[in-house]
Amino acid sequence: MTRRLLFQLHWLLGISAGLVLAVMGLTGGLMSFEDEIMAALSHDRARVEAPGAPALSPDALRARLEAQAPGQQVDRLVLHSDPAAAAQARLSAPGARGERQLVYVNPYSGEVLGPERGSAFFSFVRRVHRWLALPDGPNGYGRQITGIAALSLIFFVLSGLYLRWPRQPLNWRAWLALDLRRTGHNLYRSLHIVIGTWVALVYLVFALTGLWWSYEWYRAGVTRMLTGEAPARREAHGPRGERAPAAVVPLDSAWRTFVASVGPDYGQATLFTAPQQGRLRIERLPRGARYSRMTDRYEIEARNGTLVSLDRYADRPLGAVIVGNILPIHRGQFFGLPGQIVMGLAALTMPMFTITGLLLYLRRRRRRATVSMTPLSTPVQPADAATADWLIAYASQTGGAERYARQAAQACAAAGASVAVLPLAKLDAELLGQARQALFVVSTYGDGEPPDLARRFARTTMRLSPALTQLHFGVLALGDREYPQFCAFGRAVERWLLAAGARPLFATIEADGDEATALAAWREALLACGAADIGVTVAPAFTRWRLIERRCLNAGGIGLPTYRLAFEAIDGAPHWQAGDIAEVAPRPATTWPAMAPAALAVEAQDGGAAAVLDVPLSGADVASRLPVREYSIASIAADGRLELLVRQVRRDDGSLGLGSGWLTAGLPEGGELALRLRANPGFRHTPGEAPLVLIGNGTGMAGLRAHLQAHAAAGRGGHWLLFGERNAAFDAYFDDELQAWRADGTLARLDRAYSRDAGCGRYVQDLLRDAADELRRWADRGAVFLVCGSLEGMAAAVDRELRAALGDTRVDTLIEQGAYRRDVY
Repeated sequence: MTRRLLFQLHWLLGISAGLVLAVMGLTGGLMSFEDEIMAALSHDRARVEAPGAPALSPDALRARLEAQAPGQQVDRLVLHSDPAAAAQARLSAPGARGERQLVYVNPYSGEVLGPERGSAFFSFVRRVHRWLALPDGPNGYGRQITGIAALSLIFFVLSGLYLRWPRQPLNWRAWLALDLRRTGHNLYRSLHIVIGTWVALVYLVFALTGLWWSYEWYRAGVTRMLTGEAPARREAHGPRGERAPAAVVPLDSAWRTFVASVGPDYGQATLFTAPQQGRLRIERLPRGARYSRMTDRYEIEARNGTLVSLDRYADRPLGAVIVGNILPIHRGQFFGLPGQIVMGLAALTMPMFTITGLLLYLRRRRRRATVSMTPLSTPVQPADAATADWLIAYASQTGGAERYARQAAQACAAAGASVAVLPLAKLDAELLGQARQALFVVSTYGDGEPPDLARRFARTTMRLSPALTQLHFGVLALGDREYPQFCAFGRAVERWLLAAGARPLFATIEADGDEATALAAWREALLACGAADIGVTVAPAFTRWRLIERRCLNAGGIGLPTYRLAFEAIDGAPHWQAGDIAEVAPRPATTWPAMAPAALAVEAQDGGAAAVLDVPLSGADVASRLPVREYSIASIAADGRLELLVRQVRRDDGSLGLGSGWLTAGLPEGGELALRLRANPGFRHTPGEAPLVLIGNGTGMAGLRAHLQAHAAAGRGGHWLLFGERNAAFDAYFDDELQAWRADGTLARLDRAYSRDAGCGRYVQDLLRDAADELRRWADRGAVFLVCGSLEGMAAAVDRELRAALGDTRVDTLIEQGAYRRDVY
């Protein structure tokens, strides 16, 4: 609860105070280098030619200056022991307040060389930084706004450190490692939290010193805490903010005493010409001082030149030094040039946190607003499954069967019937014994298997022999004709219902995905059953995408080449979730270059691509490219690009497979292809408190990586990845990312097995067997198990080991609760 509350406050304050802090950061970064910028702009005026004669005395210099500026009074003189350095003088009209002009002066002739360039610009920057240049200046509401922003910055730093606290706090990489290879949301988050850690201490210094100018109570409290004394009262002003005219006293006597005390190589001396109780103050900045306020202060009687007091910088207590140097600390000058650079750059990065924070916030808003299911234009009225006019049951692995089941429910409800829609896992023989009309929309998964959520139904309920003579039923069976057991589970459901005495409403319809002819027959069957004609919505149309990157990840390995491919959408801004699927319509192999299979293999091993003549995509062209190929998406939408992990498939004759060959060797970088996104609710998992146990092999890393990205982006860590491949030297896909996630706590545990390595020789299922006790502990904590990879070999072996560790009943319960999900192929 504390973490959630801090997280919400962090976002809320970031949205409201972020823009103000961005402005303060930009202006503060400029002000950190104000002295250097101003000196560079006025370099030609800051140097003079020394004639060999002595410089004018302070009194003589002041007289010549005031003669050139009638009505102006010199209230400060800056003199240098360097004979080639120009003097500086600050002129003001007697009695006036506000900004005063600083001019360069030839110390030998008293000639005014010109004003300090850039002073007007930095005067404006200062007003923006301190009170946003709003009306009434320091007495207006702008000062309150910047004060609140400074307080917010303290909260951002402390809450940000708490929210990102890694599971291994002593691992420096978890705190400071920045991975610039990430893209989209992951890059924004990495920039936000890692660079935020880099500058956390600097931002605390900014905030704690910046409050000095915002609140009098804060200034008084800090002064008393550091010095034990009450702060000095500010100078009283005359009516309407006017200053009293300064008395004119001689300077030469005090100046002679100063030079006699410190010697002619005094460095820089600032004479404050307005006396206090008849005394003149001179501040000396020695050569080589770290910053401009490391000054020794001399108080000298103006009339007779008697040295009254000397306040050396080196003798001051630390508290007094800090109180007297809040501005140099705030700007970084207190810490010398390195500190000035660090703090100046840190200030200039502040807008980045506003931008990345806003992007992360908007992404979270978009994700919450995304509707994962196909919307129904006509709401389906809930009804008790036993008494509803229609019972519609579905068994879906990747979401297609569920979509058609809900569309059928919509059609029946639109005709006035009561409808109950539920997954096959929630159906039992008793409920079927009370139903009168039922529609079954069931998929076949893999080579004749039921979808995961229907496995218990197939193993238990379908072994019973209930009497269902009152039931009229219809079946839409979905499958893939490339598998020998096409629609095997749908046919098994039909046989079981017929054996139980149920009577068919129509002949079972078998569809290969979104096969148009079969879906038209399904629509006609629904109409014949009295449903309304609302049409059947198939999957979305293919859209145009561009290949922007292709890289072989295992060049030189013993396995077939595996490629990391990245695409950008040409049409629109598509959205998907971790676990979803990309369907690709590959071009026919006849459009590929006339190359021998061996040549293509060499090209692929080197990570290259064949040069082919690409032609524009058309709807008819896409439709002719059947069958489509499905791939687990290896990235999240916030990355701004869609990534796939594709291993080449090679037929018995040595030629490349249609889909993998086109993607890895046929399609040129920069070329276009037809692709569509498909929701895969059976493998989706919204980031939450539950830890993940991610299990996979080979290109199954794609789906697992997307889930890790989603949870890392949401700040959810503590997961466990178990992965298997051939060789550690070549097949450690995304190793840098995994190590970074291990370091920052996204991954609490990482186990990998390499079956062809001499020192390992194990598979991912062997890792599960060895960690059976730990698997039980994770299951007791509410872990969600996600499996992605090859159906043949790995998926069955992993399922067997999970059942051995957790028991059949518990695994079946996990499946029905959505805590055991698979994307295997």
